[in-house]
Amino acid sequence: MQTVQPLFSFNWNMVFSIITFIVLFFILRHFFFERVHKMMVDRENEVKTQLDNAEKAEEEAQAKLKEYSDRLENADRESREIIKKARIEARGQAQGILDNADAEADNILQNARKEIEREKYDARKQLSEQVGDLAIKAAGRIMQKEISTEDQSKIIEEVIKEGEEGRWN
Repeated sequence: MQTVQPLFSFNWNMVFSIITFIVLFFILRHFFFERVHKMMVDRENEVKTQLDNAEKAEEEAQAKLKEYSDRLENADRESREIIKKARIEARGQAQGILDNADAEADNILQNARKEIEREKYDARKQLSEQVGDLAIKAAGRIMQKEISTEDQSKIIEEVIKEGEEGRWN
């Protein structure tokens, strides 16, 4: 004969296992799950805060990098402008020095010309004095003797030669 087994049998062990599971679930939920969940939420919030801080720090670093890049560009531009101004100023000073040298050379030339003119004047004055002396001496010699015009010409030529040789000084 065959024995029929029911489709579902009621087993008290199974009921106690389910009740134990439910009680254990509530105990764990009350003491552990909430704390673990709270710890996980806190950790998640902490990670989000750190990520936000990292993003802010990165943004600040990018801003500072841009600021330093701008400063470097400005410094480079300023250095080029300073060099350009220095070159222009040096050219101006060089031109000023050349102008001063030209003016000084012109002054020296003018002074030299004035000196030459003064020396010419002095030489002419001395020459006229010497010619006057020569004329007086020649006249004195002519007066000493009664001579012909040929002799007078010879005497004048001799006086001029003596004057050229410098015997009268």
